[in-house]
Amino acid sequence: MIGLYAIARGAPDGLPGAAGEPLRVLSHLGLELVYGEPSPPLSEEALRAHEAAVRRIADGSQACLPARFGSCARGEADLRERIGRRAPELLDALELVRGREQMTLRVLGPQEPEPSAGGPGTRYLEGRRRAQALPELEPLRSALSGLIRAERVEPHGQPGLLASVYHLIDRGAAEGYRQRLEPALPGGLRVSVSGPWPAWSFVPELS
Repeated sequence: MIGLYAIARGAPDGLPGAAGEPLRVLSHLGLELVYGEPSPPLSEEALRAHEAAVRRIADGSQACLPARFGSCARGEADLRERIGRRAPELLDALELVRGREQMTLRVLGPQEPEPSAGGPGTRYLEGRRRAQALPELEPLRSALSGLIRAERVEPHGQPGLLASVYHLIDRGAAEGYRQRLEPALPGGLRVSVSGPWPAWSFVPELS
């Protein structure tokens, strides 16, 4: 078994993996598959070690799509086959994240009341649409418009937590991103920001 750490472009060979093993780079269909030992049993320590290895890969690569903890294959042939099925989609994603990194916002504030018009199905769909769009963040989006290259929104149902928002920005732009956040916050909302990270939220799901 082998463990997949990332799909990359311009990845350095021989970086240490989570267990200190030298990582290998397998080229396939224009993709660079960075792999090492399979993941150990799930634990906080193992997750941190995996994330640290992914960050090393991302820092040394032109573009990096991180692989989730536990991604594995029976060997190089199996890895080629599995990744090859998704090659066009992964190549597009690599182009999107090239020279970029991720910032993460947790959006906190009062939940908006459900719209009263229509039946339960209509109200549910409208609520999901609104959560995905988060129109409350338009002032913030405008303030960050010169920095954001792509956005993903993950709605949440917990009271007080509206959503997680993931922004792809150019490498080195994190300080400017942070400086623009606070003056742009609309009334009643708060955000907590973290990053920069490798582009975890811009990776196509791998089966």
